[in-house]
Amino acid sequence: MMMKSYFITGTDTGVGKTVVTALLAALYRRAGVDVGVMKPVETGVDPLCDSTAASDARFLLEAAESGDALEEAAPYRFKTPASPYFAARAEGRPVEPERLLTAFRSLSGKHEAVLVEGVGGLAVPLAPGFLVLDLAAAFGLPLIVVARTSLGTLNHTLLTLRAAQAAGLEVAGVLLNPTAPGPASAVEQANAGILGEFSPFPILGELPFLGAVSTPFSRQTLDDFASRINLDGPWRAK
Repeated sequence: MMMKSYFITGTDTGVGKTVVTALLAALYRRAGVDVGVMKPVETGVDPLCDSTAASDARFLLEAAESGDALEEAAPYRFKTPASPYFAARAEGRPVEPERLLTAFRSLSGKHEAVLVEGVGGLAVPLAPGFLVLDLAAAFGLPLIVVARTSLGTLNHTLLTLRAAQAAGLEVAGVLLNPTAPGPASAVEQANAGILGEFSPFPILGELPFLGAVSTPFSRQTLDDFASRINLDGPWRAK
């Protein structure tokens, strides 16, 4: 039986989806679970650069200790630093949803679980008439919504949740992630509780500011992350 897989989306770009996905993948691996990772579309990457710091897909593969081919984990990689739809048009390589589904099915057949990191938020266009939301629906995975803690997150998060709900997507819950260092303001401290009042889905936890992280993650980093998330999975250290 396949372990629980997730589609990690965000309320916007730059909210910490990549780090959250990488930490989840590392927790799976530490628990002895064979986990696959996927970044269906990646933009702003130089195909000649092998650095994990310059590629979300490479970073995820390293966190998962995966030997999967980069082309399978990230079927579309564009050098243009822009939205996937714009980058695909600029480079003359349209995104074909079926190619993404084929790669996902292949990864699902090879691994006990697959963690997919989306692109930006749910309403980001990938192809004509096809949004990230449609990709999540096609993959059939429950969503983890990563949201920032700062002012504005109530609107962004509740809109994201309503869009997911309207599309009939399963939502595991919301994971709050501060995107700037320093002590939380009174507003930031209150946002989790307010979201809990209005959200039809659970708040999975509140993370500390993670900043620039690199693999391999320390035991302390993984233990702290596992202790802060209320999510089904092999999160606890063995």
